[in-house]
Formats: sequence, structure tokens, C-alpha cells
Amino acid sequence: MTANDDFDRICRAWLDLMPDESPDRAVHAVLHAVETTPQMRRPWRRLPWRSTTMNRAILAIGTTAVVVAAVALYLGGSSSSPEVGTSPTPARSATPSGVSAPLPPELQSRWFGGHRDFVQLDKGSTLAFTSRGLVMNESNEWDSLRFLDSSAAAVGDGQLRLELTTNGNGCEAGDVGTYSWSLSPSGRTLTVTPDSDDCAARLSAVPGVWWLAGCPNELCLGELDTGTYQSQYFVPRLDPGATWEPDFGGLMYTVPEGWANSNDGPDSFELVPAAEMPPVSESDRLRNIGVFRQPSAMTQDGPCSDEVEPGVGRTVDDLVAWLQTVSGLVTTEPTPITINGRSGQTLDISLDPSWTATCEGESERLLTYLNPGLAVGEDQRVRLILLDLGETDVVAIGVWTRDQSTFDDFISEAMQVVESFRFK
Repeated sequence: MTANDDFDRICRAWLDLMPDESPDRAVHAVLHAVETTPQMRRPWRRLPWRSTTMNRAILAIGTTAVVVAAVALYLGGSSSSPEVGTSPTPARSATPSGVSAPLPPELQSRWFGGHRDFVQLDKGSTLAFTSRGLVMNESNEWDSLRFLDSSAAAVGDGQLRLELTTNGNGCEAGDVGTYSWSLSPSGRTLTVTPDSDDCAARLSAVPGVWWLAGCPNELCLGELDTGTYQSQYFVPRLDPGATWEPDFGGLMYTVPEGWANSNDGPDSFELVPAAEMPPVSESDRLRNIGVFRQPSAMTQDGPCSDEVEPGVGRTVDDLVAWLQTVSGLVTTEPTPITINGRSGQTLDISLDPSWTATCEGESERLLTYLNPGLAVGEDQRVRLILLDLGETDVVAIGVWTRDQSTFDDFISEAMQVVESFRFK
């Protein structure tokens, strides 16, 4: 993949993921994105990689138009939702039984879920509550594919009433359902259980476990409770240039307390310590785990080329052998590794102290070595794992620290997470 040749596909993927309308929290999300978007021609940053599909530089292109649309929608309606990036408060005031009221603020968010019957193939779903409404969507279609639009009201402590507003999905407008709900202590995990519902499709779709879309752009989970999760958008077997469709559970992973999901896109997926989520900017992060689909050797004819090196295969063995020949890279001896039955090789990578090249617009010494966008900078260190998924598909996993002195401590923590990875 190259950043220039693949620009149209990246833009299409970004637009697929973004909603066509602004929810109650959109204005805050857009303004937050503007504040944290690096304004530079090339998106290389002082990280071991750059975000591709979820590139903030792409977001910056349409920021003005999005802000105008979001503000217009915002002024046209009310907003009682909590600020983006904050954890909902699990405490809620009781509503006398039989008396309806707006849904409590901690429920008024977008929530990610797994596959539902109304969703095509293996795509995930979202459930979005406003103060007096509910709508469900495919995870990447927040407006063009709406399902089960319902008015919503709190009718008791931990209970809600839904009334369908339009015909569809085998149900009729006016169909009523009642449900019980509860939040984890952090407010990040929502569990919905049915009481009764006249609409069979809604009775099938709404109950279950849902996870807060806790990133500022609502496209990933943000801070995580201890537990096992699945990606919404990452497709580890997606070939370069192929048409992207989301695939719920392309990556399954388990985290202990203190972790966050900071990116979930077609090309890459990222986990970071929770302390490094916004308001910490990406350029100031110190540690993370990145996962990248279908890596390829990046030519060294020029710095930060984004071009594929001709003649280098894309197997694990081919890529490992090539990395050991790249001028400026210091690599350890590769060793075999197996993660949940997938075999591969791992090696540690750092930058030769004598290396002087930089990327355009950067002052820090930096060397890029694999597409899509893997790099290492001065005093940084990466544990690179190349894993064979079978059928010629390869995934790259990078465990990175900005400061080599923290690498050993972080590796012991991060590898427990990496060893939980399961790929479709």
C-alpha cells in the first residue's frame, strides 16, 4: 500500500465509517479532533507507525464543512449527553414505576455491539440512545441504514420503555417493548435484558452486552473494562487495494485493567495504556501496541517513501530476511513465536545511532521500514511480530516504546495482551 496511490480508497473507508448526521455529542467530538489533528503535509509522527485509514490528516480536509453541519444540527436540537471522552457516571436517580422520564445521561451514548440479524454478513452493530430515542445501525452506517427507530423513556430505576416510530423489520409503528439495563461500575459496558416486546425484531436485536464508543470520534472503544473484546472495523486479511467491508471480530483480544482501544480501522488496530488516551495527543504517547494487515517491504530509495520494495515477498520469512538488510535498522536475531496456533517470527528493532535521515516535515531522525506506515525513531524500540495467518495472509504486530529504558517493563505487560490475540 502507498499513501498516495491508495488515497481514494482511504477516503472512501473514512467516509464509510463516519456518520452522515451529527449526534448530540458531534460538536464536541469535531472540535476535539480539530484541536488534536497534526497540521503537516506528511502524516509521519514520532510513533512507530502512522494511522492510515483513520488518518487525522484526512479528517482535517473536511473539518470546516463538518463543523458547520454539526453546529447547524446542534442548534436545531437539544443535547443532554455527557461530554465525549468522559466515562458515564453509573449512579442514576430512581424514577417511580409507571412514570416516564428522559433516559438518564449515562445511557445517552453510542454503543458498539456484535452481529445482529438486521446487519449484513459478519458486520457489527451500534445502538444509540438520545434523551428520548433509540436507533440501531450497522457499525459503519450511522444514518443511511437505520433500524428500529423508537421513542424511549425511563419508566423505573434501570428500566426503559421503547415504542417503535415507523413500520419495518416485520414490526408496526406503536409496538411497545420494555427492557431492563445495567452498567458496569466504570459505565463502559452496558447490559440490556428484555422484559417484553411486541416487536420480535427489536426483541432479538436490543438485548445483550454493548460497549461504549468511548473514543473522541466514536469510532473505537476508548478505555476498556477488564475482559475480552472484538474489533469492529479491522480486517486482517484485506488485500491492498481490495474493497473494504467491516468484519466484526477480525481481531479478538483480552485486556486486564488499565488498557484502552485508541484506533480501529480497516488497515490497523491499536491498544494503549489507558493513561495515554486523550487529552494526551498521539504525538506525546509513550507506549502502544499496533496491529497491521498485510505488511510489505518499504523501499529505501528515499526517506518515508510509502513505496513497496520490488522483489521482496510478503511471507513472514521474506520480510524478516529483508528487515535484516535495511541500512539504519538494528535488529535482534529473529526467533519463532506462536500465538493461538498462528506461527511467526519476532525480533526487536531500534535505530542505528549513526542514522541521520528524517521524513519530510520532521526534525527527529526516523526510518520507515514496512507498509502500512511502520517506522522507528531515535531512542525508540519496537518488538515486531510477523504472524502467518495462512492462505498467504500475514499480520504485523508492533509493541513500541518511545524510551528504550521503559521497553523491558512494558514488554512484559504488553505481551500478555498480544498472546491473547485471535484472528479470523
